[in-house]
Amino acid sequence: MNGKKSIYFNKYCRNKNYSYLCFDFRGHGKSSGTFTDYGISDWYDDLYKLIKFLKIANPILVGSSMGGWVAMLFSLKNPKKIQKLIGIAPAPDFTTELLWRELSEKNKKLIKSNKIVRKKISDDFYYDYSPKLFINSKNCLIKNMNKTFKGEAIFFHGASDHTVPYNYNNKFLKRKNFPQLLYITIKGADHSMSDNYSLKNISKFI
Repeated sequence: MNGKKSIYFNKYCRNKNYSYLCFDFRGHGKSSGTFTDYGISDWYDDLYKLIKFLKIANPILVGSSMGGWVAMLFSLKNPKKIQKLIGIAPAPDFTTELLWRELSEKNKKLIKSNKIVRKKISDDFYYDYSPKLFINSKNCLIKNMNKTFKGEAIFFHGASDHTVPYNYNNKFLKRKNFPQLLYITIKGADHSMSDNYSLKNISKFI
């Protein structure tokens, strides 16, 4: 967890004398496993078991992008176990609402044939999408959940985000899942929301 957001929030919480925990899901960063072996249900289990094992009570849950989906899922399934939800460019249901729609018919057929599809992001970075990502996530779709988290929920989006559009989660302004939702769009911020201005504004809600 050496990303700019993790380092910033770690320092912020230390200065405020807040307890702080940040971790990599299986298949990410320095954690064990291979990304293509997992889906959202597995990463939800990582979060659930970690909170249970460490006996963490009433935390402020912060999730970025895919982690935002996991955090939203946890808050809806365990509404009394957290005090506040913060989503940083959260990407709930991205497997069906974003990724699957962007894949070519050829790549969709490959995934349906149990093959892994590689998508180039830049010259030195790519994503591998496996059948398990879709299969192990289909029972975690927020759009199919009628549960409610009545605590404070804040979603941050960058107006220059080309991965998860800043209006992607507008639907939750009308749905009943998060009745205390505050939706904040920051001009000029990209998907990472790792610029100092974004981080300073996010930290105000911790």
